[in-house]
Amino acid sequence: MNSGVTEKQGRVLEAIRQFQAKYGYPPTVRELADIFGHTSAAGIHKILTVLKDKGYISKAEKNKSRSLCLVNEADNSGGRAKAYPIVGSVVAGLPELAHEEKEGELILDAEWAGDGDTFILRVKGHSMVDADIHHGDMLLVEKTQSCHNGEIVIALLDDEATVKRFFKERDRIRLQPENPAMHPIYVDKDDPNFRILGRVKGLLRKM
Repeated sequence: MNSGVTEKQGRVLEAIRQFQAKYGYPPTVRELADIFGHTSAAGIHKILTVLKDKGYISKAEKNKSRSLCLVNEADNSGGRAKAYPIVGSVVAGLPELAHEEKEGELILDAEWAGDGDTFILRVKGHSMVDADIHHGDMLLVEKTQSCHNGEIVIALLDDEATVKRFFKERDRIRLQPENPAMHPIYVDKDDPNFRILGRVKGLLRKM
């Protein structure tokens, strides 16, 4: 058990550590309460406040449910915990994300999510359901303008972002949905209104 904490506080720290190791992101207060079988999150809130005051955890951003960070874990591992911006939509202007597009930040294990130029995009729509990507999911996206056939990408076409599977076909690009009810989008490879914003590296979903 960590020195300077009670047995109960130590169990909460360990629960946060194990949850983050399993999922790549920290638990919410409600999830911690569920782990310990509490019907109310008030007791967990009190423990987290004490742990924060003792310097064992921090919160990357106020009023964000998934912002817990194990301070000592990050310090001892060379900064494995990292904040990634969450965007609800993508518009012309990337690769620099406009401040007003940010919904907040999510603390993830950098060893899992990567240390590169990465952001989190909230999915809108149902075009990728057969790839198990659903409306409301969050995608971990690496900013890049290059990709390989078959990769799932975030593409910008006429100032609208879309999540599709990428295929290069001679003089055109095919953006393939993973939904049999939807048709592919074909784009001339030299279309000035088309570009790749990034490729999808991972999927985050609240169960």
